[in-house]
Amino acid sequence: MAGGPIKPVGDTPHQLFDLPSDLMRIPVLALKSRAVAALLGAGLALTVGVPGASADDYHPSALPNTVVIGSAASPHCLEIADWGTADGASARQWSCTGGANQSWRFSGGSLVNVNSGKCLEIADWGTANGASARQWSCTGGANQKWLWTHIPGTGYTLRNVNSGKCLDTPGNTNGVRIQQWDCWNGDNQIWYGFAVGSGPAPVDY
Repeated sequence: MAGGPIKPVGDTPHQLFDLPSDLMRIPVLALKSRAVAALLGAGLALTVGVPGASADDYHPSALPNTVVIGSAASPHCLEIADWGTADGASARQWSCTGGANQSWRFSGGSLVNVNSGKCLEIADWGTANGASARQWSCTGGANQKWLWTHIPGTGYTLRNVNSGKCLDTPGNTNGVRIQQWDCWNGDNQIWYGFAVGSGPAPVDY
């Protein structure tokens, strides 16, 4: 399997994540059973919940290892389509593989794709519902910044700093393009993370 060795998040959270201890750590029982089965089938490690987590926003600092981001609505993960490395390549959901195009690291509040070294952004600084998510050379702009908000008992929303809208998947099949939408905390806006591999990719600034 691509993406390198799997590292369970629960063992050494402060070494793996330079974040508050409850970020990226959610109750496994809250996840949809089919999503859990798919992730375990792919050999990816799920996280363990932290009691008493609050609904706070986090602006993650740089991580020493990579993270795969799964949807709570379906057994799919956030990836850059077709292993694209060019500016403008679409963000979509696909069956979780742990590949480098599904692996992300935090850098200054941005999500950097390990395969391309480019940042996840909302296209053209869009603020409307339905504006698409894509990758682009990292600029540090607000449309490339994301706030993680813990939703107790479920997971996290990813809110775009520029638009204030949440990363959203409008379907539950392979290939669905990721967009932003008004935050309403539905399963299609809930995401969870787990560590995979080690060592950061270079950032394409």
